[in-house]
Amino acid sequence: MVSFGRVLSASAFATLLAAAPLAAHAAEVSPPTGAGVANQVEQIKPGSLSADTVYSAVASAKPADLGGIMNYCIQSNYLTASEAWPVLAAFNKKTNDVPSNQKGNMSYADGSTGLLKVGGKAPISLEDASTDIRKQACAKVEARAKSML
Repeated sequence: MVSFGRVLSASAFATLLAAAPLAAHAAEVSPPTGAGVANQVEQIKPGSLSADTVYSAVASAKPADLGGIMNYCIQSNYLTASEAWPVLAAFNKKTNDVPSNQKGNMSYADGSTGLLKVGGKAPISLEDASTDIRKQACAKVEARAKSML
């Protein structure tokens, strides 16, 4: 008579063998990184994004992206909240990029995670820039938002 323990061990071993190809495939595929364009972000080494690339993206950002990035900058403490929140609130009110009657703006949401769309290219993540570049980019975002008020 076959013991229950041997049947269970054989069953567990068979399950493990069946799952091995799935585990190998999962190791080859990168998991999604988030909502919206976050899934399209080119994976680059953190800290390797150039200042020129970041500043160019900030200069050409659409209002919804700009507002979202400013929100990211405040939340990440690259901008002083007591000074930047009133600017962001006025900017959002003027541009209506975060209307109260809608569930949200995906460009603003992506910007709030540090993502900037650059023309028709893949978005860039401020997280891939050095801390100094992020701080300078955030100052440029705030200055640009103020100039649009």
